Amino acid sequence: MPTGSPSTPTAAISRRHFLQATAIAAGTGLAVARPKAGPKVRTVLGPVDADTLGVTLMHEHAPVIDWAELFELPPAPIAPVRKQMLDTSIRLLERFHKTLGKGQGPGAIVECTPIRVGRYPRLLVDLARRTKVHVIACTGFWCEAMAPQHPWAIALGQKKNGVRKIADLYIREITRGMEDPHGEWGKKFTKIPVGIIKCATSTYLRPSERRCHEAAAIASRATGCPITTHTTDGGGLEEAQLFLKRGVDPGRVIIGHQGNLDDRTELESHEYHRRLVGMGCNVQFDRVGHAEKYGNEKIARQVKALVDSGHVKQVFFSHDNGPYFNNDYAGTKGSDSDWKITQSDYTVVTTGLVKAMKTQGISDSNIQAMLVSNPRRVLAF
Repeated sequence: MPTGSPSTPTAAISRRHFLQATAIAAGTGLAVARPKAGPKVRTVLGPVDADTLGVTLMHEHAPVIDWAELFELPPAPIAPVRKQMLDTSIRLLERFHKTLGKGQGPGAIVECTPIRVGRYPRLLVDLARRTKVHVIACTGFWCEAMAPQHPWAIALGQKKNGVRKIADLYIREITRGMEDPHGEWGKKFTKIPVGIIKCATSTYLRPSERRCHEAAAIASRATGCPITTHTTDGGGLEEAQLFLKRGVDPGRVIIGHQGNLDDRTELESHEYHRRLVGMGCNVQFDRVGHAEKYGNEKIARQVKALVDSGHVKQVFFSHDNGPYFNNDYAGTKGSDSDWKITQSDYTVVTTGLVKAMKTQGISDSNIQAMLVSNPRRVLAF
C-alpha cells in the first residue's frame, strides 16, 4: 500500500491541493481563486481560505451511509439511485444555506462518512460542484457498539507495526487523496482531498478502536489535520486522554456526540464537559434535534454552562444526519432496494437551536463564534 511521508511540509500539501482543485475546475468550467498564503481548509474541491466557510456543520453525512462492509457484505449499489441521492442532498443543503444570515454564508458541512462506510469521493465532488455549500470529507475508520470494526482496519492493525500502517493510510489520504472504494482495499486512490480525521469508540474503547485512535494521533501530529470523534454514551474522556498522551494538540481534538449520557450516567453531563474543555479539547453537540435526548432546549442549557465558564471557543454543532442509509446492513440482499431514505434536516441548528440559545441568554456574538469562528479555526491546517 502506498504511503505518504509524515514530514510532508504544509506548504507543499497546500500547493498540491491547489493544483488538484485547478484540475477539477478545468474539467467543469468552475473558477478557482488562488488561496492566500497560510493554513487552508481542505474541501473536496481543493483548499479554500477559512474565512470563506461561514456557518459550518461539523458532523454530517451526505448523501450515503452504508454499513454493509462492516458485516463483510457487498455495499448496496448507488448507480440506480445516484441522481436521486444528489438531488435530495442538494435540496437539503440549499435549505440550510437559505437559513444563513449576514456574515454566515455560504456555509459548509464536514462530511464524516469514513473509509468504506459509504464514502464515495467522486459522489462528494459532484455534490460540492452543485451546491453553494462547501463539503469537507474525512479519513479514518469507524466503529461503535452496534457494528464491527471494518475488516480492513482489523487486518492492518493486526500486522507488525499495525498502528503505523493505519496511520500511513490516513496520512496518504490527507496528503494525496482518498481511496477509491471500488475494488480491492487500498489498490486505487483518487486525488480528492480530506480535511479531518474521524475516530469512533463504543461506550468503552475496544482494542481495534484503540489502534485506530493511536493511528489518528500519529497522522494528526504529522500533518496538523484535526480529529473528530464518535462516542457512544461515554468514551470521550478516554479518547481525549489517549490523544493528549500521544502528543496531539488538544485544540485539534473535537470530542463528538455530546449532549446525552456523555459520562455514561448523567443526562446533562456539565462537569464532564468542563473536564474536556479544561484539557484544552473541544466539545461537539452534533446530534441536535435527534428526539428528546438531543432536544434544542436540553442542548442549549449545556452550551450555556460552557459559555458561562469561559469556553465559548471550544464548542461546535451539527446534526449527524444523512439522507440515505443502507437499511439491510446485516442482511443479504445487496440491492438498490436496501436504501432507506431518512428524514434529514440540516436547518435545526441554525433555526431551533439558535432560538433556544438566545432564550438562555447566549449573545449573538457568542453564537456567531460557535457557528463560524470556531470551525474556521480548527479546520485550517
